[in-house]
Amino acid sequence: MKGVIWLAIPVMLAGCDLVQDRYRMEFRDGSWREIAISPFSNEARWREGCATGEIQVDMTLPLKRGKVVNGREQLLIGGELFELEDARLYRGNGMVLGQAPDHIQRGLKGLDVCRTLRPDRGALPKLKGKGFGD
Repeated sequence: MKGVIWLAIPVMLAGCDLVQDRYRMEFRDGSWREIAISPFSNEARWREGCATGEIQVDMTLPLKRGKVVNGREQLLIGGELFELEDARLYRGNGMVLGQAPDHIQRGLKGLDVCRTLRPDRGALPKLKGKGFGD
């Protein structure tokens, strides 16, 4: 009985975030997209951000679970079709989000809004460490 109490205490302190599955994709420019799904909720949390730390999108969307087809569970997140298989979340447009931090897919262009936040080349002062070269 004491073991169950010790397991319940962290869940009560941290909420349901401990049991959420997070699926993430990181783009070539460092921007990222993350979808968090709780097994007990009918909502999913959708977040997008830039490599510099700014979070551009943080919203909660309705989640509807469907049938399992070919080993993939059908999910409707905010009206868009996704398929869940093991540690990967497949989006209808071919994008794959992996369960963080185990899988991060790289190589796609990234979020347009993050490119406008990045300063132009040469805009920031160059810092030089002591003892490195002249």
